[in-house]
Amino acid sequence: MHKMFMWIAVIMLSSFGASSQTSYTLEEALARATSNNAALDEHKIELAKAENQIKEIRASGLPQVNGGISYNHYIAAPVSPVEDFITPSIFGVLEGTGLLPMGTYTGPPETFEFGFIPKNVLTGELNARWLVFDGSYLVALEASKLYRAFVEAGLDTKIQTVKANVIKSYLNVMLAEINKQTLENNIGTLQQSISESKAIYAEGFIEQLDVKRLELSLSNLQSELLKVEELISLSKNLLKFYIRHPMEEEIVVTDDLNSLVDQLKTETDLTLLELDVTTRPEWKEIQLGRDLQSMDVKRIKRQYYPNLSAFASAQESLQRNNLFDNDEIGWLPTVVVGLTANIPIYDGGMKKAQLANAQLELEKIDLDRNNFADQLNLQFLNAKTQFINAKYSLVAAEENLALNEEILQTTQIKYKEGVGSSLEVTQAESSLYQAQAAYMNAIYNLVNAKADLDIIMGTL
Repeated sequence: MHKMFMWIAVIMLSSFGASSQTSYTLEEALARATSNNAALDEHKIELAKAENQIKEIRASGLPQVNGGISYNHYIAAPVSPVEDFITPSIFGVLEGTGLLPMGTYTGPPETFEFGFIPKNVLTGELNARWLVFDGSYLVALEASKLYRAFVEAGLDTKIQTVKANVIKSYLNVMLAEINKQTLENNIGTLQQSISESKAIYAEGFIEQLDVKRLELSLSNLQSELLKVEELISLSKNLLKFYIRHPMEEEIVVTDDLNSLVDQLKTETDLTLLELDVTTRPEWKEIQLGRDLQSMDVKRIKRQYYPNLSAFASAQESLQRNNLFDNDEIGWLPTVVVGLTANIPIYDGGMKKAQLANAQLELEKIDLDRNNFADQLNLQFLNAKTQFINAKYSLVAAEENLALNEEILQTTQIKYKEGVGSSLEVTQAESSLYQAQAAYMNAIYNLVNAKADLDIIMGTL
């Protein structure tokens, strides 16, 4: 019964381990990376901000309506000194009509304090203002839409970079696993040779040194296998990072490297292949940046034009000494509408300097665009040459590998028949391992040269 429970536990743990392993083709890895990437998510936020910027600029040209309520209580209301002009006037009329003798009023006019603001003032108002015409506003609205396209182009550029990283890391995992398989095959073959050599040594036909040489070769291969296994782990971790796969979970790459290599070896002639720089997302981004700068030049020029805005204001105020005394005067309305024109006359040359700098920046973008095209063409020519050379190198490495395999087989036969030495076998094995390493390096150069060529051509 105890053993049965142990077997159940083993099966459950095995099932759990299998469920935590995920397989990826290259296409699946690319799809996951482009749909689940921190850099792309951040750029999508920038795209959403560009959308909001369009709304913000559009709103600045629409009517702006504000309302407000204010209340003022005057503890000491402001007063003005006023000269008593009424009393001298009345006396003057009475004296002139004979009702009073002339010269009755002899004193100078008195001065008294006169207050025309009640203690309590309650005001409610509603104000509206909007642009009737502003050339720079129209340009800014157009530029904001162009900026959204610029951000979208930047997203395409980042996607291209993400795909390039995933492809390179995926290929590195495939290459390391092929290398591991080759080492494991070599170790298996060498272990068999050691077993046979020990039997021959036991019969006294070879020296113990011959067995030791083989065991040393086995130790070296096992050490290389550990390094390759560590490399596979590191390569997989890098791939997990790019596709945002949990680090604690195991992944398996399922694409066949040999099929990919066979396809690349039969690649059509690349000498007639030409580069179209306009297909690169960076080119589109540069071009949109230039269009944005042209908009800035246009915006500064429009600042020389007058702008016109309209406004309307309505308010009512309640002015009473006793705010709740309905016997005092009620609400006093005020309504006003109007237009405001701003006509630029002289700004000390500020706009002229701004326009000159904007035009210089436009020239700089043109230079950068031309430099980008030149550099891309140079990279394309180099990448195409490297890919062609990598194909030739792989063919040579395959022929060299086949030759060394044949030499090792012949050397082993001679050794077993007693007409060859273990040193010859060891040297043949060493040459074979070098040929295998050269072959793996040739595959690495080929697939990476193809990836670099696709990246430059923008065909990922």
